[in-house]
Amino acid sequence: MREREGSERFEALDAGRGLCALAVAFFHMPLAHPLQQEAWFPNLQLCVDVFFVLSGFVLLHAYGDRLATGRQVLRFVLMRFGRLWPLHAVTLGVLIVIEAVRLVYLSHHAGTPIATPPFGAAHRPVEIVTHLLFLQNFRTFGDYSWNFPSWSIAVEFWASIVLAATVLAVGPRARLVFAGFVLLGAVALWSLSPRTLFVIQNWGIVRCLFDMFLGCLAYTMRAPLRLPRPAATAAEILAVLALPALVLLLPQGPVGYGASLVFAAAIALFSHQRGAVSGLARARLPQCLGRWSFSIYLLHLPVIQVFTTAMHYVAQRTGLPHTVMLGHDPYLDVGTGAANLAVAAALVVVTVPLAALTYRVIERPSLAWFRRNDARLAAIDPVPPSRAVLMPR
Repeated sequence: MREREGSERFEALDAGRGLCALAVAFFHMPLAHPLQQEAWFPNLQLCVDVFFVLSGFVLLHAYGDRLATGRQVLRFVLMRFGRLWPLHAVTLGVLIVIEAVRLVYLSHHAGTPIATPPFGAAHRPVEIVTHLLFLQNFRTFGDYSWNFPSWSIAVEFWASIVLAATVLAVGPRARLVFAGFVLLGAVALWSLSPRTLFVIQNWGIVRCLFDMFLGCLAYTMRAPLRLPRPAATAAEILAVLALPALVLLLPQGPVGYGASLVFAAAIALFSHQRGAVSGLARARLPQCLGRWSFSIYLLHLPVIQVFTTAMHYVAQRTGLPHTVMLGHDPYLDVGTGAANLAVAAALVVVTVPLAALTYRVIERPSLAWFRRNDARLAAIDPVPPSRAVLMPR
């Protein structure tokens, strides 16, 4: 079935997801560039909340009417696993290979100064198991480990199951139930982290549930935002201005929870794809970035690891680049703030074609395999045809 506005996908939302993936990748680049010292820079983490809200919105649209039995929920879980786990496992495998190369190199070059030992803290073999089981964010080993951005992938998998069970119990249009989960999530976040929305280690599942149910609520209330085209263009322009303004101006504290409300409203608005901004978002490049966004999100950490390892190797022989401390964290310094900024941007750019490759050779084939098997299950458990939309992250 084609989406109401004549598109098979929520293409405008897909493009937004690509931009958010690039922003998160840039945020994680360990270069001592001037933006690291800006008060607003940590707010780039809000892009993760955009992912969560968007997932709740899209999952309810794509599966809400197809979660009426336990068997359908099981099929949903298998499809979510097929969407999230294969690329996660591959990127984890890349990081394990990098650690193995370090181990072999250091075994033949005893006395080489290193920042961390191979398979040491945050890279222990036992932590591989927690990552493979999507359990790395559940009070396991404390500090971020291996491909640490994947914490959000892990909690999103389990939160998706909670969402599916909720829809099974109350139906896909239970606004009051969704609103209740949002309220409970906000209270829980405030009690766990009253100073910031950016709960990650151990309690990231609460943040994810808060955002995902907010996305569900936004989906059930999207109809009033189907504006006439001129009004839709004006509203989309305001939304495009408001979103970066949030990043630049939002202070730390519980008021930060309100950012997700803005994201939910913007997602509901852009889902109708009636304004000029939506038209721009449906151009080729934004759409490609949207398709590659999941790969960009997971692959940028291996890119960082390769770059960091190479730079430490160079530093042992030249003295440059060296590491500086910003706050409590070490960052690479290649000489000047402008140079650091350029290198950070270049690493993001390098990640994009690699993400395009992994999308083609890993994401797309693995998801196709799970879809074929889901079709076999559908043959013995008929359900209403799915609506073709933005592929959930």
